[in-house]
Order: sequence, then structure tokens, then C-alpha cells
Amino acid sequence: MKKTLPRAAVGGATLLLGTVLTSGTAAAEAEEPEEHCVADMDTGEQTCFATLDAALSAAEAETGPSGPTALGAETNAQNDVIVGTFFTERGYGGNSLTVTAEAPCVKDGWVDYQFNLTGDFADWADDITSAQPWANCWIWLYPEADLGGDRDGPYKENTAYVGDFMNDRTVSIGFS
Repeated sequence: MKKTLPRAAVGGATLLLGTVLTSGTAAAEAEEPEEHCVADMDTGEQTCFATLDAALSAAEAETGPSGPTALGAETNAQNDVIVGTFFTERGYGGNSLTVTAEAPCVKDGWVDYQFNLTGDFADWADDITSAQPWANCWIWLYPEADLGGDRDGPYKENTAYVGDFMNDRTVSIGFS
């Protein structure tokens, strides 16, 4: 005599198998390695590393030491400095993007540098959750390219969460 499982048991087994397969996919996606990139505003180049320490070390080797929110940043012969680091998660977690520019910001009421998260940097658009200003720069976040739309800021200090208004909405950044 042929034995069969009741329909409910088959449906439950299918649901369980589907849950296991979905969980396995989610686990594989969660294990994706972090990416820590350095963007040079002068050249438009982006170089990525496996760790934040490696990215910051590379940026400082290129620019000279500037330190977070440094007021009198030392620079190398190229006169470049780190002006900001941005993170995809609260508390400076997840992927990071460190941006360099030609010199520290000048406190004169104007935006010294503008950086769009478009083109080669489009993967960073709508993905900023925490920020660190460097080299005397204050950070302004905008939801549109070319400093368009409502802005939020200035972020004058390390900010573990940019707030609900600009979280995962940034498309351009002003440094002043």
C-alpha cells in the first residue's frame, strides 16, 4: 500500500524548505565584504580597500595627515587633505567613502568644495547614514546633484547618525 503525506504536511515542508533557501540567500548576501573607498575630488578617481584603516592609510599617504576635524591640517607637496568620510550605517559602520580635496576648508561663509554622488560615485547616492568632517570642513548634505534641493547641516563634528531627514537621501555634498 502506498503511503502519502497529508497536503498540510507537504505544504509545511515546502514552506520550511523555502525558508531555509531564503535564509541561506540572505546569509550569503550579509557576508558580502565591506568596501572602503577613497575619492579624489581633483582627479575624480576612486580606489577601494577591504578595511577602513587601509583606506584611511592610503588617503593619508596620498594627502598627508589631516586628522578628523583638524583645523591646521598638514599637507604634502600636492596640498591635498581628507575633507570628509561617510558611512552607510549608523555609528560609522558599513561601507565608507573618504573624500579628498586640494586644501582645508576656509571659514568664509561659502562652500569650498562640491561633490556629486553621480557617475562613477552613483553607488554611494542615497546611502549615507553617518559622517565625519575633516580639515576644518563643515559638511552639508543635499538630496539632489549640484547641491540641489533642501539641505541639511552643517555637520561640524563626527555625526553617528545624520538624522531622519537626510538618512539614505544624499546625492551631493558641500564642504565649507
